[in-house]
Amino acid sequence: MKNESEQKNRSAGKLIGELSRAAHIYFHSSFREQSIGHAQVRSLLFIARNEGISQLELAEYLRLDKSSVTSQLKILERNGYIVRKPSEEDARRLQLEITEKTKEILEPIRQVYTSWTEILLDGFSEEERSEALNYLERMRDNVHSRLDLNKHAHCCRHGESSDPEK
Repeated sequence: MKNESEQKNRSAGKLIGELSRAAHIYFHSSFREQSIGHAQVRSLLFIARNEGISQLELAEYLRLDKSSVTSQLKILERNGYIVRKPSEEDARRLQLEITEKTKEILEPIRQVYTSWTEILLDGFSEEERSEALNYLERMRDNVHSRLDLNKHAHCCRHGESSDPEK
């Protein structure tokens, strides 16, 4: 148990920052072989679950500005992970779809995220795991209720979560 002085000097922001940096290193190392970054992986997984979405819909989900999403999509398209096709209803709207190359790597990518979660929660009981995730969700909700993250997307090119399913 921490003494009172150590307890006062603890910072949720600092701890979350340290975990974020560790996650970046872990995912960068894990996805290096596919020549794809963590941000692109998150986009790719969302597109895989929502084929045919538009670039704007992806930007809204990721809480990123359009230019950041455009950059990610260019990388994904150049590396053969997605294609952009005109919508049958509105040719001005480009729909995002994954390729066979992506389908081949989806399960290994999901496994990387599962492994990261296991690393984070190693040694936790089932009840502690549930509590920890509930606390993190509450922190996320606190941030979302107090900040318009879309409004600030242009200054912060992250909008990332370590969970691709969220």
